[in-house]
Amino acid sequence: MRQCTGLLAAILFASTAFADPLASWSPGNEQGLRQILVPDGQWQRSVVEGREAVTQISGSSYLYFQLDPNLKAKTGETLFIYVEFLDTGYGISEFQYNSTSKPYEPGKQTIFTDSRTWAKDLISVANAKLAGLQNGGADFRIFRSGGLTLGRVEVYTENPGISVPSDVERMKQALSGKHRASRPSDMYYTFGGDPSEADGPLYRLLGATSVESYVTWETCERAGEGQWDWTQWDKQVKILQDNDLKWVPFLIVGPAYSTPNWFRSGKEHVPCRCLEHGTDSKIESLWNPNLPARIDRFLAAFAERYRDKGVIESVLLGIQGDFGEAIYSVTGGGWTFFIPGEYHNHQGFWCGDPYARADFQAYARKKYATLRRLNGVWGTDFQSWDTVSYPIEGERDMKAFRNSLADASPETRRHWLDFVDWYRASMTEFADWWMAATRRHFPDTPIYLCTGGDAPPEHGSNFAEQCRVAAKHDAGVRITNEGSDYTANFAITRWVAAAGRHYGAYFGFEPAGPEDERGVVARIYNATASGANQLHDYAANLVSRAPSIDVQQANLHHLFHVPNPVVPVAFWYPEVHMTLRWGRYFDKARTMRDIADYDYVDESMLRRGALDRYPVLVIAHGSVMETKDAKRIARWVRDGGRLIVMDVGEFRSVEKTRAPERHLFGKSREGRRLGKGSVVRVADWEALGKTLTAEFERLRLPVYPMTKDGVFVTQTDAISHLLLNTTDAEATVAIRAGEREHKVAVPAHGIARTSGTQ
Repeated sequence: MRQCTGLLAAILFASTAFADPLASWSPGNEQGLRQILVPDGQWQRSVVEGREAVTQISGSSYLYFQLDPNLKAKTGETLFIYVEFLDTGYGISEFQYNSTSKPYEPGKQTIFTDSRTWAKDLISVANAKLAGLQNGGADFRIFRSGGLTLGRVEVYTENPGISVPSDVERMKQALSGKHRASRPSDMYYTFGGDPSEADGPLYRLLGATSVESYVTWETCERAGEGQWDWTQWDKQVKILQDNDLKWVPFLIVGPAYSTPNWFRSGKEHVPCRCLEHGTDSKIESLWNPNLPARIDRFLAAFAERYRDKGVIESVLLGIQGDFGEAIYSVTGGGWTFFIPGEYHNHQGFWCGDPYARADFQAYARKKYATLRRLNGVWGTDFQSWDTVSYPIEGERDMKAFRNSLADASPETRRHWLDFVDWYRASMTEFADWWMAATRRHFPDTPIYLCTGGDAPPEHGSNFAEQCRVAAKHDAGVRITNEGSDYTANFAITRWVAAAGRHYGAYFGFEPAGPEDERGVVARIYNATASGANQLHDYAANLVSRAPSIDVQQANLHHLFHVPNPVVPVAFWYPEVHMTLRWGRYFDKARTMRDIADYDYVDESMLRRGALDRYPVLVIAHGSVMETKDAKRIARWVRDGGRLIVMDVGEFRSVEKTRAPERHLFGKSREGRRLGKGSVVRVADWEALGKTLTAEFERLRLPVYPMTKDGVFVTQTDAISHLLLNTTDAEATVAIRAGEREHKVAVPAHGIARTSGTQ
């Protein structure tokens, strides 16, 4: 073990010449200060890095101390606590003490930089009233979630004048050494959670490039119209600048908590109203005609304040819903009620207000031109355009209606599909407007639209279309729905990734909440393998648990931008079918990823040429297909495409005809040659894997095991691969290119990279 010697030892261990401590503690030498042993403050003595110390026992989070009762009379409300600690691992400790108002008053936080040396800190304490009110009669404690080692603690009644480096100085010293390469250089790596003065250096040490803040309209103009107050965000900007971090302001206007109370109580407020109950929310209706001017005004004021300060990495747009995603209200509660109070929220259709109804009528009139044509297609009997209505309202009727759609008449199905198309398109058009407005105020700044969920009809989202309109404004999409399971993450993010790469919109991923250590690795892999250029994580997912930091640091070098991953397989995303009958698709999508890497192609992408990027298309779900889309796929097959179908007995149109089946399979249910290409039905996943292997060999692509084994392969360029192993044992994967074979060892729950098969 290394030992402190010479001048460093003298600095650390000598008594200060400026003042004498009231009390001191070191292992085996208690001078008026005693360490307390309690259930959540277990410790053991040992020699650590060359000196006597005590260390938390696994499972304990605190080290407790009690001042001699005879000395407490000599203390006032101001104290100074000098601490010598072993700087090992990454994280933050917090001093907590008896104050005049709380037994566990939070005090100074201190970062750990993993220097593996003894460090020191001087903690200034205000409003102290040491009265033995903590566990075991302790007066103060030091919190750290694992691995806290102390060598000395001293208590002073006046500032002893001991010189200690600041957290920023210690962070910079650490970065000058082995940690310099830990920050991704070609990927935005964003932490969520406004940093304290201690958090900032730690975030920088852990490789973050930026920090995201929820900058709502309410936080900037809370007191009244025209009374702008930037105090909160000026403070955050300074912390970021002090720590060489950039900013991702999440600019939010629309969710209930994001609008000032004075606005919601005024005449310009138009709330969402649900079709299920006819009840208003406190979320703004996106059809509110007063809202665009307010949004633009907020964007202008924010841009004037911060755009040219050189601190903004990108801006994230929060346009609707409970939390800011480009989806309608799904679920709220907890902190979303803090500012506006409780409000009506649930997954449903939030288009019951008069402005929404008028917009739907305008949509129907534009699409069908005459009432006669509309009534013929929908099977309705509307007598005027202002009586045109949605296909269903009311919670009980809605559920029954949704359950009957699969067997409903063609007219009823078309009325529903048109309604959902309009509902989704309204959100897309609103996002389009938001990004255009933001681009005017931030002409040179990356812009991300925030979206989330898994896109059922009630959410009102079409991720492909959101990527398409983002690309119009040289913008991107951040999807906020990841967790700890790789295949689940892939299944609900790959639509954004595939559409983003097709249309030229950049994109990033964010978790929906907590994640474990395996999730940290899985999310790094998914971002890199998908071609993302931004990965967001909530800081609490990392800094609150040492194991999460360990795996993050061990795998951060795998986080990099892949401009053009090689993905030869498209997987059909049957939006028409899923709009009529939601469910079952994502389970298949997860299994399909275990067979092979792939991109989604949905109807909107098909109609804009996306399928031309892929030599192979797999359809494993969705028997209902528009006839025109079946014709488009058939043309792609004739030009050389390979269509593989599994688990779809027969394709039918929205009108319930066999036309899609005939266009694809002709008279042969099992398959056929069609022009330069072919279509084939396979029985199961094993057969699908074998068929894909043969197609890869035909295309002279590298071949890897296409089986359900929990090991995943992505080809990142012409000769390189990135692999993820989600199993409990090391895996060896053979990647074959022609007659050459390269074997790659992938650690359990880890990532591996290869530069080719040569």
